[in-house]
Amino acid sequence: MSLSESDLKLLVALKKHINAITPDLPDRAVITVGQYTLDSLLDSPSLQEEGITDLIRVHHKKDLEHKTVEIDPEYSIEVDTLYEPHYWFDLQENLDSDSFEEHVNKRIYDYHDEILTLVNVSEGSSSGLFPILHKILAEKGKNALGVAVFPSMGHSSDALFNAFASVGMMNLNNSAPVLLLDQGKLEDFSGVHREGEPLRDMEVIDYMVELLLDKRGFVRDIYKISKNFNIKTFSALMATGCSLGIYENFRNILEITLEQPLMDFDISTATMIYVLVKAPIYYRDELTKGDIEFEVSQWLMDSLGVDIPQICEPIFVDEFGDRIDIMILVGGFDTKKIYGDIYRRIERFSNMNLEQGLYDKELWEKIKKELLG
Repeated sequence: MSLSESDLKLLVALKKHINAITPDLPDRAVITVGQYTLDSLLDSPSLQEEGITDLIRVHHKKDLEHKTVEIDPEYSIEVDTLYEPHYWFDLQENLDSDSFEEHVNKRIYDYHDEILTLVNVSEGSSSGLFPILHKILAEKGKNALGVAVFPSMGHSSDALFNAFASVGMMNLNNSAPVLLLDQGKLEDFSGVHREGEPLRDMEVIDYMVELLLDKRGFVRDIYKISKNFNIKTFSALMATGCSLGIYENFRNILEITLEQPLMDFDISTATMIYVLVKAPIYYRDELTKGDIEFEVSQWLMDSLGVDIPQICEPIFVDEFGDRIDIMILVGGFDTKKIYGDIYRRIERFSNMNLEQGLYDKELWEKIKKELLG
């Protein structure tokens, strides 16, 4: 049986239409955990474009008592416990783990390839849920990244205790890398949007998440890197809405990232860095991947005196102007001093809780060994 010319044209046309069809199922999800992150609007195009990203809220019933946020029940998981959790162990002791896992499984599907979680680990409920949630995601084989807002040293011992335990359990489970952001530095960050408006407060978190998600496959990449290089902890340097006309060149914008680090860490001890650069499409010939890698490499050696393996990725957007965003994720730096300072703050407090038998001593010893060495 032979095909006529018209039949062949029809088949070619059909094949083109089939190839143009893309699945209308989101391949990634953002999960906010706890009360603090309910203030994150996460209303950027990266999250709102239909069929790309699901936004799921995980919260304790008490978290909504003083909030007026609208939550879609189809995309939320509400946790209720006999006692309001003030500490991580309160939540874990009173949580119906099987029920929680069942609810997570109902909202995280096979087509969710990448999961980014956003959590303030100073809260009792969120610090307890954070490692449990990621353990479930790891068992489902998901590429995941936990973005953890960590209390500053000026916060209470309770908050530091919760955060210390939560991140310690994350490291013990090795379920996902954690991007640590100091809450005080995050809330004090002063920048500008790409449109030139001031960028402050919770908008900084929204802006950061948008920048991370603008790079398709970012969560998958950072998850694979963390596994391959055994990197459990990242933190960030960031510069937002910087005009090339004002700063004159890309190197000067790199210098700006050092002025407001989002956590105190020693970059000279880092294992690697991952650099995202968001720029108008007009600069695609000027800011190629190779050009960015060269500039970053020279900047590291000239300004910081370090030579660190790096991955650099440009993100080009169809817009006017000359504003550039830079996000530098620093991975594998020495965390012993950070956690050592925190432990000295909470040691007496944690010992008192241990003496009362409020949580498992063996688990606490494992957490201490993991974070303090």
